[in-house]
Amino acid sequence: MALISGKKRDTDFTKGPILSSIVVFTLPIFLGNVFQQLYNMVDSIVVGKFVGANALAAVGSSATTSMILVGLMLGFPAGASIIASQFLGAGKPERIKTTISTAMWFLLGLAAVMTILGETFSSAIIRLLNVPENIRPDALLYFRIYVAGIVFMAMYNFFAAFLRALGDSTTPLIFLIISSLLNIAGDLFFVVTLHMGVAGVAIATDLAQMVSVILCFIYCSRKNEYFRFKKGELVFDKSLVADIVRYGLPNSIQSSISGMGMLMVQGLINSFGSVSMAAYTAAAKMEQLCNLPMTSLSLALAVFAGQNIGAQEFDRIKKGHRVSLIFVVCVSAAASALIYFFGQNLMLLFVNAEEAEVVEIGKTFMRRWAPFVFLHGMSAINTAFLRGFGDSLFAMISSFSDLGVRMLTAFLFALGLGLGFMGIAWAIPCGWGCCAVVSGLRYLSGRWKNKAVRSAA
Repeated sequence: MALISGKKRDTDFTKGPILSSIVVFTLPIFLGNVFQQLYNMVDSIVVGKFVGANALAAVGSSATTSMILVGLMLGFPAGASIIASQFLGAGKPERIKTTISTAMWFLLGLAAVMTILGETFSSAIIRLLNVPENIRPDALLYFRIYVAGIVFMAMYNFFAAFLRALGDSTTPLIFLIISSLLNIAGDLFFVVTLHMGVAGVAIATDLAQMVSVILCFIYCSRKNEYFRFKKGELVFDKSLVADIVRYGLPNSIQSSISGMGMLMVQGLINSFGSVSMAAYTAAAKMEQLCNLPMTSLSLALAVFAGQNIGAQEFDRIKKGHRVSLIFVVCVSAAASALIYFFGQNLMLLFVNAEEAEVVEIGKTFMRRWAPFVFLHGMSAINTAFLRGFGDSLFAMISSFSDLGVRMLTAFLFALGLGLGFMGIAWAIPCGWGCCAVVSGLRYLSGRWKNKAVRSAA
């Protein structure tokens, strides 16, 4: 097994205890995801507390589309890193550097395209979302500034994904903590001191992400052999692009599922007024935070599955899946209890106590889906293994089942059955449950075994 630095050896998931290795590897990823989530969460908290509920609604409405962009920038690096992890498990380190350089050029080009499209069609996107007139200018301003920083988001996730695939989940966390703290300081400075409103939190986010990229670049170029390129090594291997797209596109779409689902029902949410929009924005942040343990574990499991399928350790893969399911159900129970019993306190993080209606609606909304978080955990485990096997297309199909069911039941419950705004909350666990069943049946079928091509590459 190759070294990723002069002293630190890659995490080898093909031997040793399974659950403890996965959990130890997951912890830095989880903490990193918590801090990454703080980027948008702190934006919402600062504008909600210091600007008002309308500003919170504006950030929430434009953040819906931003989530899709985040998903695209998460999915392609994750997909490319799975190729690297399978090369690592198969004992082919010479192919890892080529994968890294190809993925970097691909992501830089994708980020440039997404930035141009986002800036060009920003006004049309905000109108399409049916954002109320009174908050539309702020929503548009936040979105345009946020889009300008897509390249930094893409490059941070590029470095983080490949470091994790090579066994280092701690280094990205350190740099992310630093940039997250800078983001918090920037939010307070631009909003509280300079009174820049939603523009201030967007600028702070972009600057903080830029810092994380700079730190990752300096570290990787000095400490990690796979990121040190000699003349002629920084290549764009066309033969790998098809694999990156095949693995990355389903990953990107899957990572964007939550944003797509929110986008499709955003008009429905907006129809209930700015108070419900503000409550939904806060509740959605809590949903994302609640799901972070499962999301983080799934990233580790994709690496675990990739290495073991590269080494043809199928029995170990099945055991890893089993113990991971048990673990995630226990974690989900704790997250559910936190959301259900402390929902009001969590809402007060985003708005002042004077916004009593926003707090009550948000608390009630969260209580509808809180008992069913374990369903999301099960779906995250199943789809993570499918991605690690290279069965990314079916992982995407599973996630689309979540999206489709969530969207259809939201309209059915809210309008057809007359449940109103709370019907949207009941739709969330319906989507989770459908994805858990579809992905679980795919795993049990065993058809994923012929999807991993890296071990033979």
